[in-house]
Amino acid sequence: MLYIKRYLTSDCISFTFVVLIYSILASLDIMPPLTTLLAFQLFAMSTTATLLMAITDRIAWKNRWLSIAVDLIDVLLGVFVSGMLLNVFVLNPLNLAVVVGMCIFVYFAVYGVLMIKDQVDASRINQQLQWLQQNRDKRTGENQ
Repeated sequence: MLYIKRYLTSDCISFTFVVLIYSILASLDIMPPLTTLLAFQLFAMSTTATLLMAITDRIAWKNRWLSIAVDLIDVLLGVFVSGMLLNVFVLNPLNLAVVVGMCIFVYFAVYGVLMIKDQVDASRINQQLQWLQQNRDKRTGENQ
């Protein structure tokens, strides 16, 4: 369940970043306006990339940078294949640069958010363990 929750969270965070970045680019007339259909297509692209990452994350990589490189390949593959199948964009140099740039930025933004979330969770767990340890010490001190 924790596995599914992590990837669902990752998918939602990446979709949020993609929509925000796309909206900014659309307001600057770099991209066409965001439509409802396009929002669903962007979600499908985000979900495809996340599913590919979920599959390749099962491989125990020995090197963090190799793992990141494989994740980025998953993201780019998922975005370009689903984007082309859904006719989200035409492949030209400008679109290629914008999409690759967005993918890399969103990947590291999600990576950073999840890292912060993991640190907060670890801190919360450590506080609970410390509280349990203190209560156990009090109880054993009372029994002596």
